[in-house]
Amino acid sequence: MRRFLSILVVLVGSVLLTAGSAHASEYQDDTFAIAAEGQKVSAKIAHLSGPAPYFHIVDINGTPLKVLANPHLDLEFGIGPAAAATLGDMGVTVLVGGMAGPKMMDVLDAKGVRFVPRVGKVRDVVKELQE
Repeated sequence: MRRFLSILVVLVGSVLLTAGSAHASEYQDDTFAIAAEGQKVSAKIAHLSGPAPYFHIVDINGTPLKVLANPHLDLEFGIGPAAAATLGDMGVTVLVGGMAGPKMMDVLDAKGVRFVPRVGKVRDVVKELQE
């Protein structure tokens, strides 16, 4: 139930992100990672965030900073937590993706990274940030 409430709070927060500039100041220093199936902005958001092949790193204005190939895909297990630790260590403060397992969520929480569940394409998130 606690996990459900956490996800609900994040969903409400993601709605506020796109609702207008009144809430944008909450995110002004954030760096976003978008879990993606491919390297281009036309790529789909990965259904599972941990084993996503790529992470698009963008700033709060939707400006692309880099595309990171997931360096943990060769792990037998623990890909999600390892990816979460890497993103947190890079200074990412918001991860946008399809789903995240409980162990990945624990690491995201420990690193201070908010998780925003999302479907669609990378460009959809980038466009929202640019508006």
